[in-house]
Amino acid sequence: MKTGKDGISDIISVFNMYEQKMYHIAYAILHDSYQAEDAVMDAFVRLLERQYSLEDPAANATKRLIIQVTRSAAIDLYRKNSRESERQTLVDDPSALRSSGQKDAFTFEAGDLESMLQHLPQIYRDVLYCSYVRELSAEEISDELGISQSAVRKRKERGLRMLREQIE
Repeated sequence: MKTGKDGISDIISVFNMYEQKMYHIAYAILHDSYQAEDAVMDAFVRLLERQYSLEDPAANATKRLIIQVTRSAAIDLYRKNSRESERQTLVDDPSALRSSGQKDAFTFEAGDLESMLQHLPQIYRDVLYCSYVRELSAEEISDELGISQSAVRKRKERGLRMLREQIE
């Protein structure tokens, strides 16, 4: 996109042409209207920051670029939401739930949790320890353990699944 007087009108015309299409793409991925709006704005920010050249807003190449950037922004937001909900599945201190008057599903002691962690294979235990106790990111864990980030995510997923099965 161009900057300057003509660039502003280009941005406005692209926004007017594709706003609804972008919203529908984001909503199809996120299933939340507010987050879909956020994803559309994130997509426009990405387009502006990277200064993509959009000579003809009506061209097929422009349409493909807009769809790709919108889809990417929505997927990034979806993944961020998934990570946050995954963090909430492991409760750091079950007694905090009991003291607030809420009834929790966990009826085991802290020693039981440690015991369950000890029953996990070492590769999953290491990733869960780094992630939830030391609160390291996937990138930091991958550097520390010498594995790829995708391996970190997969081991974390599998380790959590094994813990859930033990709890059930």
